[in-house]
Amino acid sequence: MTLTRFLPFCIHLLVVMPALAGDPHAPQLNASFLAQPAAITQNGSMRLAYEMLITNFSKSSYVLDAIEARAGEAQSKFAGAPLEAMITHLGTPAQQGGPADRTIAAGRSVIVFFILDLGESGAPRAIEHLLHVLDDKGDGHDIALAPLLVSDEGPVVVAPPLRGQWIAGDSLNNRPDAAHRRAIIVDNGHAWLAQRYAIDWVQYQTLNGMRTTWKGPEGKNDSYFCYDQPIYIVADGQVIDTADGLPENVPHSGKYAIPIDLNNAAGNHVIVKIAPHHFVLYAHMRPATVQLKVGDQVRAGEIVGRIGNTGSSTEPHLHMHIDDQPSFLAGNGVPYEFTQGDASGPVEANVSSSAAISIGPIGPQRPFTKDYPALNALVTFK
Repeated sequence: MTLTRFLPFCIHLLVVMPALAGDPHAPQLNASFLAQPAAITQNGSMRLAYEMLITNFSKSSYVLDAIEARAGEAQSKFAGAPLEAMITHLGTPAQQGGPADRTIAAGRSVIVFFILDLGESGAPRAIEHLLHVLDDKGDGHDIALAPLLVSDEGPVVVAPPLRGQWIAGDSLNNRPDAAHRRAIIVDNGHAWLAQRYAIDWVQYQTLNGMRTTWKGPEGKNDSYFCYDQPIYIVADGQVIDTADGLPENVPHSGKYAIPIDLNNAAGNHVIVKIAPHHFVLYAHMRPATVQLKVGDQVRAGEIVGRIGNTGSSTEPHLHMHIDDQPSFLAGNGVPYEFTQGDASGPVEANVSSSAAISIGPIGPQRPFTKDYPALNALVTFK
């Protein structure tokens, strides 16, 4: 695994500007970022998704009172409950809400997950951050960070991986229970977020007034509407990794067919290199349906395999994402958009839950071009 592309950026971001002039007790907080943000158009709106790591190097605690972010003409301020929902404490149990969630104890670290909604504005050159911090005496301090440069590389536009109507489960969002968004994995001493833009694709039907992903015995994979559906290559490229032959899980059984680790979490899968530093992962496929081998040159629209329930999966679905390394988990997720289709707005659903999926009301669909779906949106690909 090579880190040469990532390292120069990391070194640049570890430089934090000193506290505003005149502060005799500068907070001993270091802020850095997991990766350079890149713009994505989601449900018609330009957005920036990125993560800030803050470490307390002192023997005293600090409270994040608020964080301001300026991206071009767009200004955002996060404080109180909304800021608390953006924070994950490393190595500690979930907090109970309130100021404790915004407290960084001595020697501890937190990650702050940002999504800036820029509307119809274009991507800025950089993002400026101002941290408002309270020390253990209740005194306020402001910390101005060095500008965070935004990538000038646009999202890769790809063809649909499926046909028909699908729920875009756990697509990019900033909820505290976002499974993909907060799936940070450390490998070879480096923290990665490969699944930043990952989507779990499922199908549903309405039965007895309830939207459900299955009909028949809950513990049988062929009861699920999306099971064995064909999966299509989204862009021309070369196959660089495959796995097949892993057994399927029993849906919602609370256990996996095999012990899960970093090497088999994707189950039966295919990884295709579509451009430099752009690798598409198709995961959890049905055994004996992977139709490609390493080295194959593929074209958009070819069938790669069929939907199954292997690896780290609790019911049949297609997990797809694009990252910058040839790995399921050890890479940095990069933005992508689909060529065209019809999509609803966001939908309440628990697609990444280990329990049976429930899906709330779905609004009207509208046609789109070069867009990424809203959270749990209903998407139609033709």
